[in-house]
Amino acid sequence: MADETEDGAEAEELKPSELDENTHAEMRILYGDSAQAQRFAKERQWKLTGAVLLIFAGMMIAAQILVIEANMAKGLVLASFLVSAAAIYMLIVYQIWQGTEAACQQAINSQFSSLFQKIAGAQARREGRTHGYIILTFMIFGIILGNAATVFFLARFYL
Repeated sequence: MADETEDGAEAEELKPSELDENTHAEMRILYGDSAQAQRFAKERQWKLTGAVLLIFAGMMIAAQILVIEANMAKGLVLASFLVSAAAIYMLIVYQIWQGTEAACQQAINSQFSSLFQKIAGAQARREGRTHGYIILTFMIFGIILGNAATVFFLARFYL
């Protein structure tokens, strides 16, 4: 008997989307495109971080193999700072892009059923944003540490 009451209460709470079929289909496509764009931006962030760390490793390997002079080492240090700055800027751009797509998804969520809104609610968005910024922070620190390692390694060629 208690199960019937609970099921009845849940059924009353469920409010379907008020959109017509065509508009609902368009919203689903937009939502999917937005989710795909977010995944793409996240993937680009990881690939960018890995590429920058490989560039730093390449700089150190090249300096070791070629036994470079002081001016060349200083040029590589400058290049490492420029690469780091550009990479961090791009990581932030990708993070902003993800935020824009999340806002688009939030607008679309409000048009779907109450169950969909409950599942993809404010708690899920807040946790996703928090985790995204924590990961962004680790990526930035990874690039900074990679740059520091490169600078310390190259310093022996000009000190």
